[in-house]
Formats: sequence, C-alpha cells, structure tokens
Amino acid sequence: MLSAIIPTLNSEEDLQVLLAALVPAAVDGLVREVICADGGSIDATAVLCEDAGAKLISGGLVAAARSARNERLLILPADLRLAPGWEEGLGRKLGDLKGAVRIEGARPTGLLMGLRAPPCGLVVDRARLIDRAETRDASALIKALGIGAKRA
Repeated sequence: MLSAIIPTLNSEEDLQVLLAALVPAAVDGLVREVICADGGSIDATAVLCEDAGAKLISGGLVAAARSARNERLLILPADLRLAPGWEEGLGRKLGDLKGAVRIEGARPTGLLMGLRAPPCGLVVDRARLIDRAETRDASALIKALGIGAKRA
C-alpha cells in the first residue's frame, strides 16, 4: 500500500487529471492516501484537494512524507499523465521488489513538451525521502532518488 505525494503550486488543471487517474489505484487498495505538498498555491488547488479527499500539506515534500501513513511513497509530479492500467503493472512489481520503482508517463501536449525530459513518478521508501531533506525541487528529488530504479 502506498501514500501518493504530489508536489503542487497553482496546479489546479493538472491536478484534476492526475487525481482522476489515481482513482482505480485507490479502489484496488494500492493507493491508500493522497497528499498534496503545496508550495503556496493561489488558484483553486486547495479546493480541489478538499473535494477529492486529498490532504493538503504546506512545507514541501519532507513535511508530506512525515505525515504519510505508509512507509512506501508514490511521488508524482502534478503534470504527469498516467497511462490507463498503470496501477496493474506497478502492483505486480511491488509485491516482492526492494528499492525504488520508476513510473513512466507523459506530460500534457504543448509548446514545451518536447523540450523537457520525459516525466516520471517514483515509488520510494519514506525514510529515503526524508533523508534527502535538502532537496526541495520535486523533479530533482525524483531524479536523485530514482538512480538505479526499476521500471514499472
């Protein structure tokens, strides 16, 4: 079972799509809670979190990790687009796997899509994320923790 952590900052539009993609994983029991680590949004991100039943935490990724109920964390950038059925492959990999797991995805189409690195999410142990307290940028954290991670 996982706690999903989504770093947010004025992420209302992207968050709607990502939260909807998490529903099948929640129904299957793979994702037990969703925590949005908010960086001070002024749009409707907080309202969306409340409506979706996601916990909103200020203070960054480490604060969100400390508040998580599960030892395994699913870190997802808000603009990640998960493919249908993503949770099935991840569920099979997590059964007996130790270490980090990368979840490949896509970003919404747009002018900058081809200029940025392919997005990914990451499953990692909570203690490992908390140990990296100095890394505040979610993309940099996912990259640092994801070295050597298995693909889901």
